[in-house]
Amino acid sequence: MLPLYDKTKIKSGIPWGIIFLVLINSFFFFISPDVNFFGFSLENIWNGMLFTLITSLFLHGSFLHLLVNMWFLWVFGLNIEMRLGTFRFLLFYILCGIAGSVLFALSADVTVIGASASVAGLLGGYLVLFPKNKIKALFPPIYLPSVVYIFIWFLFQIFSVSQMNISTAYLAHIGGFIAGIILIKKI
Repeated sequence: MLPLYDKTKIKSGIPWGIIFLVLINSFFFFISPDVNFFGFSLENIWNGMLFTLITSLFLHGSFLHLLVNMWFLWVFGLNIEMRLGTFRFLLFYILCGIAGSVLFALSADVTVIGASASVAGLLGGYLVLFPKNKIKALFPPIYLPSVVYIFIWFLFQIFSVSQMNISTAYLAHIGGFIAGIILIKKI
């Protein structure tokens, strides 16, 4: 289920944090930096490359990976940035991404890249802040309460983890989502 938009906007304003994140993610995708150097892995951390906790959040393995993450960022990030403000929004986004990446790295000896854990954190935060907002889905083309939409999304993540598909870091999605639920009121 691809979300098209949230029917309810809490207030208007320019989402500078989202614009920044879309630009920086796109920039890193198109310059294609070395994933083994900038991606997050326990090996990189043991070698003192702590910066990979953050740089990995801006790398993507394919254009579709980038596009889906940026779309979910736009749909679920708008109201959160308007509620938190840009600085707190960016901090929340990065902390959720780090939490999800660390959880995944502890379960698999691979390099983690992508904004998926950060975006999943937005869904967790959205669930807490806006459970009654209506999300327009592409298929089926109906409005769903965000609590229902996010519950279906979360069930898909749980099912996907059980399939042990290592090419997609579903456990990072779950870690980011849980971090979002925990951190949204604390940030």
